Amino acid sequence: MTATALRVRARLLLRQDLPAPAERRAIRQAAGLSQGELAEAIGVTRQAVSHWEAGTRTPKGALLDRYVAAIRTLRDAA
Repeated sequence: MTATALRVRARLLLRQDLPAPAERRAIRQAAGLSQGELAEAIGVTRQAVSHWEAGTRTPKGALLDRYVAAIRTLRDAA
């Protein structure tokens, strides 16, 4: 498998790990974070987190990596 194919496969696996929008919001709220605080932690705007939690947009690329890592961390800490 080529390096590009491996990267694509890794992204698809990450996307599968991304909870549904309502669950993303619930995980963040259970951790006691505002959208702005989560956004600052992963280096995006509050509006980006709002869109992701509403399901109107989906993070891509490195943002997907960081968002999934943050959501996993918050979920595991609960």
